[in-house]
Amino acid sequence: MRTVLFFAGLLFVLIMTNQAFAQKGPDHDRDNTSNEKITIIDRRIDNMEYWMRLASKGMVPYNPAVQIPPAEYKGSAIPGKGLRLPDSPDIPVTTITSVTESENSVFIDPDNNMYLLNSNNSTSWSGGTVGSVYGANYFQSSDAGATYGGITGGAGGENSGDPATAINRAGRQFVNFIDSPGGQGIAYSDDGSTWTTSTIAPNPGSLADKNHMWIDNSTTSPYQGHLYVAWTDFGGTYDYNVVFSRSVDNGVTWSTRVPISGSVATFNHGTNLQTGPNGEVYAIWATYPSSGLTEDGIGFNKSTDGGATFGTAT
Repeated sequence: MRTVLFFAGLLFVLIMTNQAFAQKGPDHDRDNTSNEKITIIDRRIDNMEYWMRLASKGMVPYNPAVQIPPAEYKGSAIPGKGLRLPDSPDIPVTTITSVTESENSVFIDPDNNMYLLNSNNSTSWSGGTVGSVYGANYFQSSDAGATYGGITGGAGGENSGDPATAINRAGRQFVNFIDSPGGQGIAYSDDGSTWTTSTIAPNPGSLADKNHMWIDNSTTSPYQGHLYVAWTDFGGTYDYNVVFSRSVDNGVTWSTRVPISGSVATFNHGTNLQTGPNGEVYAIWATYPSSGLTEDGIGFNKSTDGGATFGTAT
């Protein structure tokens, strides 16, 4: 009888303990954007809106306001061969002090090297505290970066940031970003001020993160004008893998995502894309071991048919 009571009591304790862990604790909440239950805090995700959302729920602390000591001015001359100017000044893309601009991406017009497109993670800023996330914005310069115009709001509306920029040979401008539902999106403009948005890929389950975009502007390429985007899926079939999508109609529609990182690592993150003179598409990314978050290598894959297919990752 004592044995029966002992195991009954132990079962009751285990059930109550399991319920306590299932209902409480910093690693459990519900995602407002997808209504998905968050069972763990995935510290591999590198997206500001994701961490702001967790902080608003009390799952992680907000970044404390950091008082930065005044800089000691020692001059701004940058020695180096090949510099256009011996002492290039720092030029802000905006003088508005109620916003922050970070994680910027810059692209030079392939047919006018005086024209630049710049996009940043833009957020509201007041009293040392980050407020709303405006997302990937846009600023342009027509004088090689001496002056800028544009807006602090998201290109085509608010988004979740992480910008990547491009300009094609017809002058169309592109800003790739994480969209608000957590997938991959893009905004494009033919006049630099009116933007149209399109979905590249939906949320894979948690977030499509750490994206990069490139465009084939090579005049010797049979795939000139193709747009390429790669990122890491969190959740879904290709969880922790680098996936790829392309557009062959100037960013309007996009191919279904395909995995390109293969089995070279348990976690693949931080992609960079480039194209070759004959339309080759090259993708590299950081690889991580199964335990920990320390990069231990560089993954590589390439396509020789304009992103239609890829080889075996190494």
